Amino acid sequence: MSRTQLIILVVAVVAVGISVFTRPKDNEFADRELALDSSEAKAALAIIEKLTESTNHLAAHLSADAPPIARQKLLQISQQLTQASTVKLKEVSWRGEYLSVAVTCSPAGEHWFYLAEDEEGQLKLLGVQQ
Repeated sequence: MSRTQLIILVVAVVAVGISVFTRPKDNEFADRELALDSSEAKAALAIIEKLTESTNHLAAHLSADAPPIARQKLLQISQQLTQASTVKLKEVSWRGEYLSVAVTCSPAGEHWFYLAEDEEGQLKLLGVQQ
């Protein structure tokens, strides 16, 4: 290896090292876990508990941005939730601008609800996944 190639190699290694250690550590797309007793988790659980009482509460907590297929799925799951004897939070995290809430229900199983804040800053249901 010539001296020029060695200098270029050393400069390249130093440049890569500097870029790796100086880049921001926060990944805006990474999930941000929340405590189960956080205000967002409590608000989400309150919405889901309302759904266990009656499907009539769905309209009040549904986002205007929810697509028609998501609305239909939310109605199906909320009908199942009315049969649930217990509802417990399993996991809550922000995924970008969406709040992902995992809920275990007996006997209905586990569901992932997705919520987003509306213009007033209140959480509204966007979708659900079994």
